[in-house]
Amino acid sequence: MNIVDIVIGSLCAWRECRGGGQAGMQSILNVLQNRAAKRGTDVYTEATRHAQFSSMTILGDSQTVQWPNPANVADYEAWEIALNLAEAAANGGLSDLTGGSTLYYAPHGLTAQETSPTPYTLPDGSQVPFPKGWNPAAVHYVCNVAAQLFFTE
Repeated sequence: MNIVDIVIGSLCAWRECRGGGQAGMQSILNVLQNRAAKRGTDVYTEATRHAQFSSMTILGDSQTVQWPNPANVADYEAWEIALNLAEAAANGGLSDLTGGSTLYYAPHGLTAQETSPTPYTLPDGSQVPFPKGWNPAAVHYVCNVAAQLFFTE
């Protein structure tokens, strides 16, 4: 990872899951790194790949205009955590909380238009909304971090 990967990875993690604390932001960085490793790319490419991280590329997503603001103490503290996590990732010192996941979503964040008519059944038997367009047979549930579900392909 280079400085661009660190800054863009931090921004993506901060925008996507600053409310999920350190574990939430770390899980986003994990997915970025897992995707980069799988595709032979880098964190910047994965974070800015169209329609993959809505907070980075989807016009109209309220997060695309959010930036860390030192006047907002909580957000700025989260930004510093995101930067520290990305620096740890760059140095090879960030453990993978997601078990190699390359996909995730927040069930509570799906709109009716984004939800498949068939819910997804988690290993504990509970059912959750599932993203329209995802193939449930092609993904394997791994874990839940900060109210987001993580999957391998």
